[in-house]
Amino acid sequence: MRNFWSKNSTLIIFLIIIGFSLYAVNLHNKLFWDDDDWIVNNAYVHDFSHLKEIFTQNILSGFGLNSNYYRPLLLISFAVNYTIHGIKPFGYHLLSNGFHVANGILVFLLLLSAFKRKLPAFLAALLFLIHPLQTETVTYISGRGDPMSVFFMLLALWLFIKAESGKRKWLWLAVSLSSFILAILSRETAVLLPALLMVFYIAFLSNERFLKSIGGALSKTLPYWAISAIYGILRLTVLNFNNTLNFYSQTNVYTQHLSYRLYTFGHALFEYFKLIFAPVNLHMERNLSVDTSFFQWPVWLVGLAVLGLVWWLIFLYRRSLRSRNLEPRTYNLAPFQIWFFGVGWFFVAMLPVSGIVPINAIMYEHWLYLPLIGLFAFAGFYLDKLLSFAKSKKLFLFYLLVIILVAYFAFFAVTSIKRNILWGKPVEFYNDILKYNPTSIRILNNLGNTYSAQGDLKNAADVYQRAISSPDGNNFAQPYYNLGNIYRDMGNTDKAIEEYKNAIEVDPNFPFAYQNLAVIYANRGDLNNAAKMLEKVKKLKPYDARVYYNLGLIYVVQNKRDLGLENLNSALKLSSNDPQTNAEVRKVLEKLLQKEF
Repeated sequence: MRNFWSKNSTLIIFLIIIGFSLYAVNLHNKLFWDDDDWIVNNAYVHDFSHLKEIFTQNILSGFGLNSNYYRPLLLISFAVNYTIHGIKPFGYHLLSNGFHVANGILVFLLLLSAFKRKLPAFLAALLFLIHPLQTETVTYISGRGDPMSVFFMLLALWLFIKAESGKRKWLWLAVSLSSFILAILSRETAVLLPALLMVFYIAFLSNERFLKSIGGALSKTLPYWAISAIYGILRLTVLNFNNTLNFYSQTNVYTQHLSYRLYTFGHALFEYFKLIFAPVNLHMERNLSVDTSFFQWPVWLVGLAVLGLVWWLIFLYRRSLRSRNLEPRTYNLAPFQIWFFGVGWFFVAMLPVSGIVPINAIMYEHWLYLPLIGLFAFAGFYLDKLLSFAKSKKLFLFYLLVIILVAYFAFFAVTSIKRNILWGKPVEFYNDILKYNPTSIRILNNLGNTYSAQGDLKNAADVYQRAISSPDGNNFAQPYYNLGNIYRDMGNTDKAIEEYKNAIEVDPNFPFAYQNLAVIYANRGDLNNAAKMLEKVKKLKPYDARVYYNLGLIYVVQNKRDLGLENLNSALKLSSNDPQTNAEVRKVLEKLLQKEF
């Protein structure tokens, strides 16, 4: 082992330096967008007193909203950051960057074990670290679930390979399975690890024919499949917070037709491959239309390409059988092995976003984080072949190829740095997205929030109005709510009430509009309506002690002593991990008992 590290330490150190250098520019980028909901305003990550809730509720429960996401280990990582340095961004970005660099090293080690050659493994790992598509995953703190889960997945794969070596097999297997569980608790898509293990095993570890290799791979990965099955059952039952198998609250043409989702996925693949080879005009919130026919461009082209890939894999496999005479594999990889791994890993990793299960979008750059490992392994393998071929023919050709590759890789690196810098400028970042998708209600709402946080209420109000006027304005409550906040802060409570009611009409389960209405009604002395609003909030946020406390106070003032005591006692039970609220509740209860009210 010591000899292994000494032989490869230079390349590993180089990967570490490159990875941290490229992402060093993001270390002071402020938290924004979903970071506000997932970290800044999420009570569960502000200390370690909510571990039970973290492991039993959805990721937004601590913010008072419902979500399909269940990522307790991700929330714990946020809690670690928050405990150490609050919302100062440095530590958050350092940890996320560290996961990305660690993943690059694991890609190198895994492919080195497969290729038995340093250069192709190193080139693949380098591409993984520097490609600009990765910035959406790494620089966005709320996106940490991707690099974090991939780290535990790759570690589980590395330990799986160690277990296959025959030494301390059960120990390595136990640690690998533990790492797999940590991956699932970081992000749901890690349930695919057993299929990825099978792809790796068939491509690089098995000496059997293909069908026998599948059987052997399935046998080797049965414990992993068992964990995935148990997790799947839990997510469909006790951990089904909203609708695990459909992220859309309303049905539409996309959710109703599996064929349309697959056609659209074909279109998305076409766009993804353009971005992989030429990563320009990168942005979030891509507006990709739903494809309803196989014969639409570029759906039919992608469909033919996939059929061609299947034919090519069959051809390569048959040729490998003939060339090897069915002899056990040597360390000289057959083309079938690398093609099977590259194609198999990519498509298995893309399954969660293929449209088989309707999710909350059609295309995101960060969805490529894990699939790119397969493509970069393929690229590293054939770049090594190409360099060796050029060197054997003409030295001039070899140097020319090296210059081209260095320039191409430098373009990736510079683009990644620029993207990291842009992520640190929220107003410019959102306006950049709006150039490509000018009616995106989420981006308009986020831009309005940024202006509002800067005290620029005029621009904030204008942007919220644009969001409300967008095609999806009747499907998103937040712009109405935020506009109501501006009117409230300007003293125009009548307009604020109107906008809060609009938010509730769009989303009857949006608790914050009810809360703010309750405050306005209470300040006006309209305690009946204030109580009605808080009763709504109580149903939506049944674990929020503050809601019960405020409702209890209103009932006490209204001389509804029994209802007041009932809510205050509930607040007392729920505030055991909230010392401030707990102390306030106890003080009120003591006064009630002394009949001072």
